[in-house]
Amino acid sequence: MTETVAALRSVDAEAEFGLDVPEYFFYLLFQAVRRRDAAFERALAPLELTLGQWRAISTVRRFGVCSMSDLAAFTAVDRTTLTRSVDQLVRRDLMTRTTPAADRRQVHLSLTSHGQAIYDQAVDQLLAFNRQALEGVDSVRQREISRGLAAVIRNLAPDAQVAEALIRFEPTLMRG
Repeated sequence: MTETVAALRSVDAEAEFGLDVPEYFFYLLFQAVRRRDAAFERALAPLELTLGQWRAISTVRRFGVCSMSDLAAFTAVDRTTLTRSVDQLVRRDLMTRTTPAADRRQVHLSLTSHGQAIYDQAVDQLLAFNRQALEGVDSVRQREISRGLAAVIRNLAPDAQVAEALIRFEPTLMRG
């Protein structure tokens, strides 16, 4: 390895981790989330749901009625992919799509009773995955990590209002 390549390599100055701490943090975050998501997606298969569809269902359920804009923001899914997922959920009678007469450009989404039943079946599995993933991480540490991740979101969100809405999982904060 040349000195130039070695100099560009990210290394933890304290030699605890194989990478520089900020890089390692995001590497581990990616690994944890991806592995949890893959396991949960396998668990969703009998319900004929993808992870993206689950995220749409769970977000709409939390908000009661949800706009496509809010759904895109809170699921971090691009609008084209999201529209396809919502179309499939509407076809399966898990979600309804309405357009308010006052503003035909808006789309409001809500769960059907069948969508709520699917949510109820899936959420127990999700909660079990979360408990398993956090085994050995006490509640104090979970809160510390959560506060740290909230700070990262504040640093990465386009503005403070969006950051707070995402952190609190509350769409009305985005609208002011």
